[in-house]
This record gives sequence, C-alpha cells and structure tokens, in this order.
Amino acid sequence: MKYIALLLVFLLLASLAGIGYLYVSSTFSVSQVTCEALEASAQPQFFASTKLQLEEHALVGTVFSDTVPGDAADYQFITYTVRLMNSTAVNADMVEVQITPMAGDICQIGSTRAMALQGRSEGDISVTMLTGIAMHPVRELTVTYYLWGIPFTLKTAYGR
Repeated sequence: MKYIALLLVFLLLASLAGIGYLYVSSTFSVSQVTCEALEASAQPQFFASTKLQLEEHALVGTVFSDTVPGDAADYQFITYTVRLMNSTAVNADMVEVQITPMAGDICQIGSTRAMALQGRSEGDISVTMLTGIAMHPVRELTVTYYLWGIPFTLKTAYGR
C-alpha cells in the first residue's frame, strides 16, 4: 500500500511539472504587422458600397464616424495584416483585430468569418479601415483571442 501511495505521489508531481512546463513554454504572439494603403478612388465600387452601408447603418464592422462627407478622392483604405504565432498546444478561437481609431477615421470593415488559429501554428489576419486621404497609417492594434473559452488580448502597433 505504501508503494502505491508513493507511485501516486510521483505521478502527481510529474503531471504538475508537465503542466508547469506547458504553461511556461506556451505563448501567443504577434510576429509581424504589415500595412497597405490604397486610395478609395482606385476602388470606386467598394467605396460606394461602404458609404451606402454606413448611411443605412448596415455596416458589418466598427463605425467611428456616422457620415462620409465628400467623395472617394478624399479617402483611402488601409489594410493591416497581422502575423500571429500560436505556440500553445491549444487552438485559439475567435481571433480578431480591433484598430484604435484616430480623428479622421471613418470605419473598420468587419468580416462575418470567424478566425481560429490551430495550436503550434502561425497565420495571418487582415483588417481594413476607411480613413481620410491625408491620414498616416500609424495605429495601435488590439488582438483578442480565446483559449479554452478564456479571453486574452495583445496590443501591438504599426509604425512606431
């Protein structure tokens, strides 16, 4: 009986050490952020569609300003692509990126597709924003993800 108790204590300590190792060695990180700006006048149909959705309060995404004064020549679309590395053994569910807006930003165009990142993998997630033509692309980005239903956030910046 004494040997069984010692074996069970040893197994408990070994499993606690394994869980501790997994906890210490697991990270979810941003490895790279890239940005691409495109004038809205180069995509007139997409701009018109976005403007109409804003006017009808039907935009899927985050609205920073209710009105879009002017025409396509006054605006640009900025697309940020964030490379994420999931070195945990757990899948990251419901991964999303939120842009911290500045004065002059109109909206962040959302997606109806939920993104997940498998354990021990990396992947890209993109987010597009409509902003004034004279605005710079320096923004803070907040990445939100869920591991086992628990929410986590990472903050990163482009251009700083």
